[in-house]
Amino acid sequence: MGIDASAQQIARARVNVPKATFVHADMCSVTFDANNFDAVGAFYAITHVPAGQQEALISNIATWLRPGGVFVASFGSGAAGEWAGEWLGTTMFFGHTGKAETSRFLADAKLHVRSSAIQKQDNEDAAFLWIEATKES
Repeated sequence: MGIDASAQQIARARVNVPKATFVHADMCSVTFDANNFDAVGAFYAITHVPAGQQEALISNIATWLRPGGVFVASFGSGAAGEWAGEWLGTTMFFGHTGKAETSRFLADAKLHVRSSAIQKQDNEDAAFLWIEATKES
């Protein structure tokens, strides 16, 4: 299952992966039953959520995961903050809380970090904090 706030991205995904289910929704307000997923991935997505909403989003994701489920995501790696800038031909919003606060959000949501690494983007001057975490049983 895939979720995206962009109807255009959902349409593209449906063409590329016609057997998958895609939902046009805001990941911060979509709801799922508890213990519904074995894994949740959020690649280059949470960095487009306002910093003040990220803790609640991580908590929701933890609720959606089954015990032992895996969460893999990228987060901002630099100083916390929010800003908008031109990217890929449009104005994009960026926000993150920094590594220490992100780590606290994960711990508070009962997600155990198995690995974390800051990875530089190969095609631009950006780096992301990549986290792999599991839901406590």
